[in-house]
Amino acid sequence: MTSTTVAAWPLAVLETLNGYGVDGPALLAQAGLDLAVLRANPGGRVPTDAMTRLWTLAIEQSDDPGMGLRVGKTSLPMHLRVMGLLIQTAPTLGHILDVAVRYQRLISTGVVVRLQQRPDAVGLEICCLPDVALHPASIDAFVAAHVSNLRRLSPEGGVQQVALQRSAPADSAPWSQVLGCPVTFGQPGNIIWHHRDRLTAPLLLGDAGLWRQHETLARQELAALDATPPLIQTLQGLLRANGDVLPGLGELAVAVAMSERSLRRRLAELGSGYRQLVDAWRAERAGQLVRGGDSLAEVAHRLGFSDASNFSKAFRRWYGVSPDTYRQQDY
Repeated sequence: MTSTTVAAWPLAVLETLNGYGVDGPALLAQAGLDLAVLRANPGGRVPTDAMTRLWTLAIEQSDDPGMGLRVGKTSLPMHLRVMGLLIQTAPTLGHILDVAVRYQRLISTGVVVRLQQRPDAVGLEICCLPDVALHPASIDAFVAAHVSNLRRLSPEGGVQQVALQRSAPADSAPWSQVLGCPVTFGQPGNIIWHHRDRLTAPLLLGDAGLWRQHETLARQELAALDATPPLIQTLQGLLRANGDVLPGLGELAVAVAMSERSLRRRLAELGSGYRQLVDAWRAERAGQLVRGGDSLAEVAHRLGFSDASNFSKAFRRWYGVSPDTYRQQDY
């Protein structure tokens, strides 16, 4: 109910869908996601439930059970935002495994990543939380992205073995081909096993100075994420996912499986409320639209203001400057 995923990740799915001749934006809309919103704020959050719906639709429309592999293989570092920067500048494989464990929540709060040990290998285990329903393709994409990054960054590249919880597909060849190692299905956990003797070998783009800078940013983003209660994160994601169509409190309550009265009470307990959430959403969306070059009259209309003058007053309250000044200074 409260799990969220970074908004750049559905964009990776969209780009892969284009290669299948599938109408990606239409599938995003069916899943409850808005392409314009995702592109305007790829560092935002979307409900993981919406991502699961998108994966289901994507597999159906592409008619490719292994589509998740392709998403992961072709994804770019910035689809992972600051995590991508950390991976690209990591001095060693050990650093990559460390940040995967500590900062995975920046990508998805629906999973926990931990290390497993055996004499010859170190495993990166992806554990789905009990109350979160993830599509198997999402795990395929995670694993494929991880393996592809290692191949780009390591002179030796590759991993030792991959174990997946998903049932064996009719044709397992794509998994072996993309991951480049033995793959077993129907396992107790999802684990990527790495050669232990490669943990400290230098990576091609390793830069300890840049890596420390990116880690500082990652710590800040994680602190901000943790400071926001999960329910608020989910509601913020739902507001963003609806584009400029503002859902009412009742619609939000249905989406999080609560009665309207219970949701109102819970928000009050958290020191928030529907109006505060809407105001924060309008402020965020206003900045995106003003930066995008829309006229003030159009922005005012899209955000539900009676005219551009009232919108400008609200914008000044949010940002401390007029919309025109904000646009010129390119915040």
